[in-house]
Amino acid sequence: MRRWWERLALVVLFAVVLEATCRVEDVIRYGTPVWSRVRAKEDLIVLDDKGKHGRPHAQFGKWALNNLGMRGPDVSIAKPAGDVRVVVVGASETFGLYESPGHDYPRLLEDSLRALVARTPCARERPSDVEVLNAAIFGMSLPTVAQDLRLRVAPLHPDVVVAYPTPMYYLAPTTPDRTRPDSSGARDRLSPLSPLYPRTLDRLHDALKQVVPEWLVGWMHAREEARLQRHEPRGWLFTTVPPDRLAAYETDLRRLVGTVHAVHATPVLLTHVNASMDNRLDAAWMEFWVHQYPRATGAALIAFDSTADEVTVRVARDSGAALVDLASLARRGLFTPYSEYYADYAHFTDSGAERVAAAITPVVARTAHLVDDCAPSTVRAMQ
Repeated sequence: MRRWWERLALVVLFAVVLEATCRVEDVIRYGTPVWSRVRAKEDLIVLDDKGKHGRPHAQFGKWALNNLGMRGPDVSIAKPAGDVRVVVVGASETFGLYESPGHDYPRLLEDSLRALVARTPCARERPSDVEVLNAAIFGMSLPTVAQDLRLRVAPLHPDVVVAYPTPMYYLAPTTPDRTRPDSSGARDRLSPLSPLYPRTLDRLHDALKQVVPEWLVGWMHAREEARLQRHEPRGWLFTTVPPDRLAAYETDLRRLVGTVHAVHATPVLLTHVNASMDNRLDAAWMEFWVHQYPRATGAALIAFDSTADEVTVRVARDSGAALVDLASLARRGLFTPYSEYYADYAHFTDSGAERVAAAITPVVARTAHLVDDCAPSTVRAMQ
């Protein structure tokens, strides 16, 4: 019995030391408090009287949110006099999943715009500063983005709103809808026991995913998808572009543009890109993409994303919004080879975020009137 108690004590000691090591690593690498209540990425999201958005002052791993629940440094609600304020909205591609801290494309866009203003002598009225606020959060659909603009972003008085929609959400089991605000505060609070959650489990989970063979992961996903489809009616699986879902995407995008105008800002729309646009896509990435959207085949996902880009171009033209056609640039090789610029089927690496920011900068600069007095040759040089 004594030997068994000694072994148990060693196991407990090992677990405590391992957990302490994880927490010390978080403090050193990311500045995460030892007793942080944010125990998972999902805890970065809050649902309150303003709807679904980032939790102010929350941090998990490399993701740190400011006083407004956005990525980046703290900012004042009142826009400083003489400043130009740009708000970027979207889902995980904009929030940034795989990029290094401070390397999401909205943060790089801010650096590019500030550098542009500093080196462009032809600007008529130089802004005292250019702020780019990353208001995105993963899982944010167009209706929720529009709601967030009305309830939370409008008081920030943005001059320009850059929107990067995620068309694939319209191939989810149900059509995207706005998240209803909750003024009760019940879903705003984190459990007081959250600091006790062992961070070691997340490390072990990540390590396990690295060693599990791809064929086994694929087999497990295929089995889960087959089980799901067995319980659904005939025709439930999308094998082509569903017209009703495409129409819903267009309706919501037009409403979003209308909301941007309603908050007295100028919209800039981006077409969506994915790693299949150079006609090559890693089989594991495609399998993961289908797993994320089990109601659609891989071919339907690619076709819907492409057709939705055409809708985005049409909406921008009809509504007078500025457009950055990333999809067209991608087909001309902007993100080739895809393995350098994508971390998975649609999320960017550091290099991919740099390409996106570089493509957006000239359009946002013109839309925000940062280069009004520049000669055409100067503007072309920015592109």
